[in-house]
Amino acid sequence: MIDTASRRSRAHPAGLYFIAAAQGAWYFSRYSTQAILVLYLAHVVYTAPAEAAFPGVNVLRHLLSWEAQTSNPQALASTTIGLLALCMIPTQILGGFLSDRYLGRRRGALTGLVFLTLAPVFWSFGTSFILALPCFVLGLSLAVNLFAQVGDLYSDDDPRRPDAYQLMSLVQEAAVIIGPTFCGWLAARYGWHYGFAAAGSVMLTGTVIYFLGWRHLPSPTATSPQAGGRVSAGTQVRAYLLHTMLRIGGRIALLIPMLAMIFVCNEQIYDTYLIWGEQHYDRHLFGWVFPASWLMSLDAGVSFITQIMAIAFWRFYTKRRGAPSEWGQIVSFGVLGLLAPLVLAYASVLHTGYGQIGMPWGLIFHFINDLAMATIMPISLALFIRMAPDSAKSMAAAAYALVGRLADIMAGQIGQNLPGWGSTRFWLLHTAIMAAGVALLIIARPLYAAKREIS
Repeated sequence: MIDTASRRSRAHPAGLYFIAAAQGAWYFSRYSTQAILVLYLAHVVYTAPAEAAFPGVNVLRHLLSWEAQTSNPQALASTTIGLLALCMIPTQILGGFLSDRYLGRRRGALTGLVFLTLAPVFWSFGTSFILALPCFVLGLSLAVNLFAQVGDLYSDDDPRRPDAYQLMSLVQEAAVIIGPTFCGWLAARYGWHYGFAAAGSVMLTGTVIYFLGWRHLPSPTATSPQAGGRVSAGTQVRAYLLHTMLRIGGRIALLIPMLAMIFVCNEQIYDTYLIWGEQHYDRHLFGWVFPASWLMSLDAGVSFITQIMAIAFWRFYTKRRGAPSEWGQIVSFGVLGLLAPLVLAYASVLHTGYGQIGMPWGLIFHFINDLAMATIMPISLALFIRMAPDSAKSMAAAAYALVGRLADIMAGQIGQNLPGWGSTRFWLLHTAIMAAGVALLIIARPLYAAKREIS
């Protein structure tokens, strides 16, 4: 019989569940609003007349039209998503600096959750729409403290730590499946503002739950500047950035653009793909046309399955042939990922002038892409961590987050050309960029020999 002390030793800290609730609300709201936002921008915001009640949007439209060299609403919507990703690169670094030096992780995470709650609320009203953009960027930049807080709950050798991260991963996947499905349905059935409002309500609930669990949350002390020093905040930030770049090393920094090229098709799913799918897929389901935002939920569901498949495959492979190299896994599944955009390019050629593309093609696309990413993403993260010195592991993890941001920017730049290029050329460009990324990884392989470590 298991005694009470033994059961308690295996139970997770109460703080984990409050963090998981906030994390689930964050992912529910983020991916719900992102699925709705790109469609809302293309169909409403950038098609509205100049006198429409979107204060500040005309200025943004003119700026983006100059950068994108077009005033096409679809192109502007894609460029906007890319701009948000670009803005998150410096703000994530600044958010980490402020949390480490002044706010602490607990207050930093709460501040991020508050900003993420305000963003969908502001998007729900035309008069405050422009205010949601900085709230969204700042919220994501500070809410990442939740990831670090999970680690703060356990010692490095605590056997419960892997289980805790697995629980967080399951919560995230469930939120990404449910959020865009529910909010996308509300937006399609009752109007865009209802979808944003639902995302904001869930985000508010998660923020309140996080605050209610305040005393259960880890609160490591922020590292304050040296006493007596009269160093300006700007000098501190510059020193922090220089220190970060030196610690993560040039070889890690070189990996960021190469991996971003391989990630570009996956990140396009959260960008122009929703607009493309709305126009080209036959989305009839039992006599009803499902919202294009559900494509993001479809991807999350397929991703959940392919993650399980990838884990099972590599366990079987390791038992039979030994542990594979990280580099070999990334390159081999990068080659597999090339087939995903080729599927949609081929389907576009077949259906030129013959109606919309059937969803089975979409399922094949998602399956191939998600199966490739199920291996590439965790293995490339492990590669970043392995290459970094012990004193810079967290910096390497932060650098890895930039891969997704750079891929987002690339996806937005490609997406703005969709109206003029057509489907076939659009997807073939993704294949070309991904192939170039794989080729560069193969060429750069001698720089990343397993026995060479960054000192």
